[in-house]
Amino acid sequence: MVPMKVAEDMYDSASHPDRRQLVSNGFEVALPDQVEVIVRDLPDPSKVKEERTRLTGYWFVHWFDGKLFHLRIKAGGPNVDGEHRSIRTAEHPWLLRARLDDALEDALPRYAAVKKRPFTFLAQKDELIDAAAKAAGLSHKLLKGFKVIPLFALSPKIYEPVDGTTRIGVFVTIGMRYDIEASLRDLLEAGLDVRGMYVVRRKRQLGERGLLGRVRSISDDMIQLFEETDLASVNVADAKLEGSKENFTKCLSALLGHNYKKLLNALDDQEAGYRTGPRFDDAVRRMGEFLAKKPIRLADSINAQIGDRIVFSNEGQARNVRLAPKVEYVFDRTGAKSAEYAWRGLSQFGPFDRPSFANRSPRILVVYPSSTQGKVENFLSAFRDGMGSNYSGFSKGFVDLMGLTKVEFVMCPVEVSSADRNGAHTKYNSAIEDKLAGAGEVHAGIVVLFEDHARLPDDRNPYIHTKSLLLTLGVPTQQVRMPTVLLEPKSLQYTLQNFSISTYAKLNGTPWTVNHDKAINDELVVGMGLAELSGSRTEKRQRFVGITTVFAGDGSYLLGNVSKECEYEGYSDAIRESMTGILRELKKRNNWRPGDTVRVVFHAHRPLKRVDVASIVFECTREIGSDQNIQMAFVTVSHDHPFVLIDRSERGLEAYKGSTARKGVFAPPRGAISRVGRLTRLLAVNSPQLIKRANAPLPTPLLVSLHPDSTFKDVDYLAEQALKFTSLSWRSTLPAATPVTIFYSERIAELLGRLKSIPNWSSANLNIKLKWSRWFL
Repeated sequence: MVPMKVAEDMYDSASHPDRRQLVSNGFEVALPDQVEVIVRDLPDPSKVKEERTRLTGYWFVHWFDGKLFHLRIKAGGPNVDGEHRSIRTAEHPWLLRARLDDALEDALPRYAAVKKRPFTFLAQKDELIDAAAKAAGLSHKLLKGFKVIPLFALSPKIYEPVDGTTRIGVFVTIGMRYDIEASLRDLLEAGLDVRGMYVVRRKRQLGERGLLGRVRSISDDMIQLFEETDLASVNVADAKLEGSKENFTKCLSALLGHNYKKLLNALDDQEAGYRTGPRFDDAVRRMGEFLAKKPIRLADSINAQIGDRIVFSNEGQARNVRLAPKVEYVFDRTGAKSAEYAWRGLSQFGPFDRPSFANRSPRILVVYPSSTQGKVENFLSAFRDGMGSNYSGFSKGFVDLMGLTKVEFVMCPVEVSSADRNGAHTKYNSAIEDKLAGAGEVHAGIVVLFEDHARLPDDRNPYIHTKSLLLTLGVPTQQVRMPTVLLEPKSLQYTLQNFSISTYAKLNGTPWTVNHDKAINDELVVGMGLAELSGSRTEKRQRFVGITTVFAGDGSYLLGNVSKECEYEGYSDAIRESMTGILRELKKRNNWRPGDTVRVVFHAHRPLKRVDVASIVFECTREIGSDQNIQMAFVTVSHDHPFVLIDRSERGLEAYKGSTARKGVFAPPRGAISRVGRLTRLLAVNSPQLIKRANAPLPTPLLVSLHPDSTFKDVDYLAEQALKFTSLSWRSTLPAATPVTIFYSERIAELLGRLKSIPNWSSANLNIKLKWSRWFL
């Protein structure tokens, strides 16, 4: 039975989308209209720490725009010089927002801070590994040394429901803290190989770094480290394994064997008690009730009071919720061939660039262990020719699907066994070199790996070594693991959908674009990323590479660029050089004429500290487009924020056919856009249709933020554009979690970091032969 209020909301939302209400995970904060402060000029922010230390306990000190603000916490203490002012909270919300960050910890004295800002603390009663083990019927003497504890964070944030009306809210998020308390000695005795795993201090003193390094070896009572932070060795009793998911997986799979999967499934169910829509909503409600019990003391005679839940709606003057039009996948240049779903359209119409695709008879190098030849040939046959009418998910095959003439496989067997973990990469590369010496030109590569080889470290990983070799030759590659090759046909048909799309894209094809209203002469969307090239988490990361991907407004991939390596201090110059070259090439290629209106939208994942990337790219764009009417927007698109949207009218879908369990309950529809501020929007990119499991966490939206110096300021248009670009991933038939402008840059950054460790690797060809290839998919 659906409660009456929820049922009414469902009716209103379906019949009148304008009435949709999205509940946030935040609470309104009632504050005094004005506060008394002392203000003095302080151009140098590096001196704030000294002043803050001097006034601790008596004054709250906050630096903003060259001035230091002092708010008295209690009477007494050192004197403060400056101008006495009475400031309105609505005009200076950042001051009490910053003070609230500290005061929340004081308001919850029973909870020790895991992190100060935002105030983050652990649940005191719930530990989920023990509960999961009991639910799964599992036991092991070392399981008590592994802990997963709910982690709460309270984030004060400024929001602006209507232009000119700023308010402060406290937003509640829930994560999970993974911790490994088990003794290293006990883990060794249980047969676990801890070499290469990161260890941290068991007891961390104030000012000490927690991370110690990676285990090289353990002898007697000492751990010998490499990639160490300060000590080359440490006593076993003083260290423990870092509580990372990677360490959890390695330890628990070794200790529990095939039962580890049972524990993992049970743990997912335990975490769902905090993170699915209704459970998360209820946990937030209870936290709000707890915080509202008494005022939160901010300063002398100044309190904050937690109030009602923040709801985004379209009531009165506030127009805070809208639903973007559905993204349509487009398969021809006129836009006449379009579909709501990518695979359906591709099957019906073929790829977007089918009439103009140049290489209709590609030759693909296939590198595989010789002992798997028969199984690999069956996989390749299904990929090339299709699986027949009994498997409608991939009945046609790659050749017919993409409108090719033929595909020739250049077979390259490797004499290697799965047990060979040290020399496999050498054998793969030798086999490729021998084959290519007389095989002629190849246009792409498929590298088949044993599962054990796929998990090897990069310095011995056959795929990373073969990728390095083949990319140096200008050949993009695709990895396939043997478990994928051996999939049952009912599963293989869907895997081959994704495999065929990414292979076509690596051959410089365009599987699809998205609907786009072209109201100006040209529109470019530029993704900007950054790769930190370091072989270790403990080293100071000094070498950087800028990554740029460029798309037309309809999502057509134009080119990619990897800047020269540089130190952090030289990154501004590297961006400027790279961006100027890219824009100059695009101006020539797209034939910008004097007087044309050109819009350039820059997407970045997060801004760099002390490097104003937006100012640099705006300057470059104005320089190159001096004869054009240039519209510019710098947009940050991020998952790293504390906002969650809850649609209480969404009842979800059956988790699977005939199931009583439902997935995606309370998840907003894909394309729901909610205003947070004048230049910020929350964008829901997931939906019940895209959520796979009943116990999956409530999805978090993307935070889309527009740089204030942008000359194109339609934030809703830019949020809709970001949504369209999530549908442009050619790794899958499903949308990506982030726009491909950023997703592709992250993929490139990840691979560059891994390839950096390979001897003789050079990224030169990435800007030459592979400039237009999606080699990174």
